[in-house]
Amino acid sequence: MNNGNVGPIDAVLQALGGMRMVDLAPKLERGIPRWPTHPHLTIDKAVTHEHDGYYCQAIMMAEHTGAHVDAPAHMLPDRMDRTIDTFAADHLFAAAVLYDFSDRDLKPGDLVTADMLRGYEEKSGLKVGEGEIAIVNYGWMKRYWRTDGQAQWYVLNAPGMSEDACEFFRERKVRAVATDTVAAETAIVDGVPQNNPGHMKSWLPHDILIIEMLTNLEDLTPRSLFLAMPLHIDEGSGSPIRPVGFCPR
Repeated sequence: MNNGNVGPIDAVLQALGGMRMVDLAPKLERGIPRWPTHPHLTIDKAVTHEHDGYYCQAIMMAEHTGAHVDAPAHMLPDRMDRTIDTFAADHLFAAAVLYDFSDRDLKPGDLVTADMLRGYEEKSGLKVGEGEIAIVNYGWMKRYWRTDGQAQWYVLNAPGMSEDACEFFRERKVRAVATDTVAAETAIVDGVPQNNPGHMKSWLPHDILIIEMLTNLEDLTPRSLFLAMPLHIDEGSGSPIRPVGFCPR
């Protein structure tokens, strides 16, 4: 019973209601880009009103389909103790800082460096801190995401980050690094992945999770509240997520 006092739940709802929400997940639909060795996303109208009296689709997909998170076990055989189900459900509830390079017209193979990150911080006046989430917008999703016969270009080509950029975020002790590309820091040229120092050295070995294939990053404010939850998958290498950003109006 509400006695007229605003409790903590009401205060949170009131605060979120005064903010603008940005949906950061691309729609899961037929034909979306996928890592070349992953299975296609399959959505089948398995149960219909006409045939069964109700409606239910059957879905088959990889753990790394659409917006998703990578756990350490995804790439590190010696970290099979850190599958996605070992992280708390609210692990990806955190403040986020956007590093926006969408105006740079980056090409496949181009790398964001630590100097570029420092320069962006000086320009924006914001720095990602310990326990926060760093979001890097290459502008790739907005420019190249599609679901037709050319969809795979998005995953066969991408910019990335240099080793010192990956170390930059590790030294900040961020909780996760997120991007709008398929492989975060890994540049890809004509289907050939380049170095992946975040996955193999700077991030996953240090329990810094990797979030990939985010959309609508151009609608985020420089600092936002990031909320996403992975599915509770037994021994999951990662999980699809439905991330949102809450931004000051």
